[in-house]
Amino acid sequence: MIKFGVAGIPLTSKGRTYIDSIEDVANLGLNSLEVQLLRVNVSEDPAIEYVDMYPRDVTDSIIVDVLRPDENGNYKSIGTEKQIEEDDIIQELFWNMARNYDELKEGSKIAKELDVDISMHSPYYMDLLNGGEMAEKSINHLRWSLLIGKAMGAKRVVTHTGFYTKRKSESLKKALEIYTGIAGELPHKDGYPYIGVEASGKKDLFGTQKELFYLAERIPDIEPILNFPHIHSLNNGSLIEAKNFEDVINAFSKYAKYDLYTEFGGVDYDNGNELKITAIKHGDLKFETLADVISTEDKDMDIISMSPLLEHDAQYMELMYWRALSKKYQKKLAKKI
Repeated sequence: MIKFGVAGIPLTSKGRTYIDSIEDVANLGLNSLEVQLLRVNVSEDPAIEYVDMYPRDVTDSIIVDVLRPDENGNYKSIGTEKQIEEDDIIQELFWNMARNYDELKEGSKIAKELDVDISMHSPYYMDLLNGGEMAEKSINHLRWSLLIGKAMGAKRVVTHTGFYTKRKSESLKKALEIYTGIAGELPHKDGYPYIGVEASGKKDLFGTQKELFYLAERIPDIEPILNFPHIHSLNNGSLIEAKNFEDVINAFSKYAKYDLYTEFGGVDYDNGNELKITAIKHGDLKFETLADVISTEDKDMDIISMSPLLEHDAQYMELMYWRALSKKYQKKLAKKI
């Protein structure tokens, strides 16, 4: 089955919460929502008012970690599954999409009832590889995304990796180390989403097909994410003919979890670098060509609109797909006659 959806809250939504977004996506006739971890604030606070509570029982924030002193007084993470004690420090996440774990759980239930697939995208600016404060912040955001994604029933958390280090070979080794650590800490076998590492659209950013496949072959919880505009840009306009789309779909399908998860939009690019994402009808990356390809493929796919015309272009893609499918059946019928 081919499902279409949006990256973020639909533009026509009046509500701004996770639950509102699910209901609005379903009302638009779409079947997939990529929730974005944006505009969040995280603070570290003494845990006194939450003593003897479990993090999931707190109603006015999403507790993403509990720090507990060891025998030497050094605070270390104990996760979110144990009761809070008096000397603990809690990391509280405040987010406009959901206030607490109960709202995440309720949204997960509604999504299942409305047949809306849920995925999540970590913050768009990530720099996992270059060390320092920014790398620590990026790793924490990915951890928190996986934690929240588990609570909301997300299949995968999509993430960028960020800038290369000085050498690409060192970057690949560092990426393998970091993703191995995160997947070991928050594994899919314990109910956490898969880690969807997104293809890059710029030369200075980690994420060629070869790099993504290298990670996926070594870390079972890694899923390469097929972002058509990024791949088209990085390879300076490589997705023109039907065979171009067929080849990239077949390559990514080998590593897909559940279904093949993809993102689509128009794109301006120059010399192997994405300049900006545009409306789908703009530029030389044509969805009509992709629609013809997937109408003849027997694959389960999620196609997420990342266009500035978010749900409008998601609905346009769905229409183009059904038209392509209709043409296919008309041709089959004509041959029989």
